[in-house]
Amino acid sequence: MDKIRTTQPNSKTWITWPAVAVVILTSFWLLQGEATTHISRDKLWLASVTQGDLSLQASGFGVLQSKAQRFLTAPFSAVVEEIRLKPGALVNKNSIIVRLSNPEIDQNVTTAQMTVNAQKAVMAEFQLNFEKEQLGVQQEIQEVTLDLNVAKTRLNAEKNLAKEGVVSSLDLLNSEANVAKLEARLSHLHKRDRKSQALFKQKEQIESQKLEEKQSLLSLALNQQARLNVTAGIDGVLQALPIELGQSLNIGSQIALVGNTDSLIALIKVPQQELQNLAIGHPAIVDTRGGSAQANVVRIDPVVQDGHVEVELELVGDLPSNARPALNVSAVIELGTVANVLTLPVPVNAKANSRVPLYKLSSDQHSAELVWVELGKKSGQRIEVLNGAARGDEFILSDIGNQYQQTNIELK
Repeated sequence: MDKIRTTQPNSKTWITWPAVAVVILTSFWLLQGEATTHISRDKLWLASVTQGDLSLQASGFGVLQSKAQRFLTAPFSAVVEEIRLKPGALVNKNSIIVRLSNPEIDQNVTTAQMTVNAQKAVMAEFQLNFEKEQLGVQQEIQEVTLDLNVAKTRLNAEKNLAKEGVVSSLDLLNSEANVAKLEARLSHLHKRDRKSQALFKQKEQIESQKLEEKQSLLSLALNQQARLNVTAGIDGVLQALPIELGQSLNIGSQIALVGNTDSLIALIKVPQQELQNLAIGHPAIVDTRGGSAQANVVRIDPVVQDGHVEVELELVGDLPSNARPALNVSAVIELGTVANVLTLPVPVNAKANSRVPLYKLSSDQHSAELVWVELGKKSGQRIEVLNGAARGDEFILSDIGNQYQQTNIELK
């Protein structure tokens, strides 16, 4: 006959479960202890929320540029013969920057000069021939005039003698005919002289026109030769000279860039997110590292490049002594004011109109709790606080890396 066995509780099982529970609780406590991060206050950037007006600003960097620029190009195909000035040199409108050479232009000048000289020789010879002819005509007129005067005197005498019957009527008629003949000849000589002078003037005018044409060609050749001396054209500073001595240039090749120093603009690259309500006419301050100048926004480039927008500022009033084209500058543009708002210094890596996690210090300053703060407009080194913080709240604004995985941190 079988015996009934009664099962007894295992004493080892009752001992095991409490031990496991203790281990789990201890591990959890240890893990919780390890999850608490301790950070030294000396290594942190702390700042409090303040309330007041926020002046909106946009800042950027760029260069000064002349408002009036002159782009110099090669007027002809030529070779760089001499470089007289280098970039950065102050120039006036007549300053010669570069001398070019072109043998064909030099030959044109020589040929044109020879043509002018030849035409002048033709005119001189024509003048001499006319004067020679004039001398002959005037001499002949004088001789005929003298003969006519003698003939008239004789005729008058014969008329008196004819009344007395000393001179015959035939002799008197011959004398009268001789006077008439001489008068006709003298009249003809005077007409010939006037005609000769009129023809001379016409001929002289024709030859003068030929000379003017040849002189015009010479002036053109000389002007082309003069343009081989490349001048600045305006008062200012030589900004660029992308050529070398002995370099061959084609017509239209760039030689130099000259900028006026009296009227300057600043081309500033401004981050796109800072261009809140930016408009033409907004005032700005341009820093040249040697002083500052007042400026106004005159143009906003519609194209965004690498997250930046080019803003053109026109400098007004007195300029710093070091202001010159191509100078690197910084600028701050005034965008207006937001009245009575909460602000913070801009936390590390924070952007405008974003929501960021920040650690808010406790009232005893010994710990910090992770909270989400909604940020608004950014201006310079401060940013608007829209939600998640109150006036007087103190935050850790420095970057503490992966500590954002913890909701609380201890400060020591």
